[in-house]
Amino acid sequence: MKLLLIPVLLAASLSVHAQGPAQPTPQQMQQAMLQQAQMMSVMFDLRKSRLGFDETVNAIKTGAEKRGWKVGPVQDMQAQMREAGAKDAKRMKVISLCPAGANEKVAKAGGGKTPPLPCRATVFDGKDGKLYVMRMNLTNLSKTLPGDLAKAMAEVGTEEEALYKDILE
Repeated sequence: MKLLLIPVLLAASLSVHAQGPAQPTPQQMQQAMLQQAQMMSVMFDLRKSRLGFDETVNAIKTGAEKRGWKVGPVQDMQAQMREAGAKDAKRMKVISLCPAGANEKVAKAGGGKTPPLPCRATVFDGKDGKLYVMRMNLTNLSKTLPGDLAKAMAEVGTEEEALYKDILE
């Protein structure tokens, strides 16, 4: 009897695996999307600029340079998107900048196990016709980290907030 039960159980097992994993329900998909949006709002700071497009880019670069930050190239993403065939690409520039010594401070606090900071700001025209700046929200991210790493990340976040204080709403 036991020997006959083995092939039946094996066949049932194979048919379950052949069907593949269960598909999520629309409610589960909606919940997952909501959770992802909430995580994004914690990770990123998206605010309207008080200035015009070029003035915003220049204010960020100039402010960072005055603070002794490392400022890298500004990428014209609109031009790159147009080169790739996007005819209706809106203005978008990505500015590479990082507070002086920030990566070293965070790496030391993290015991050398932390990746480099994502030191960038994106200035872009929104679909609503308003101008936005998006960047990583290091102050919020610091709240998710332990001990000295949280403190170091919060300090860098405070430096960033000072830069953007007069630029963003």
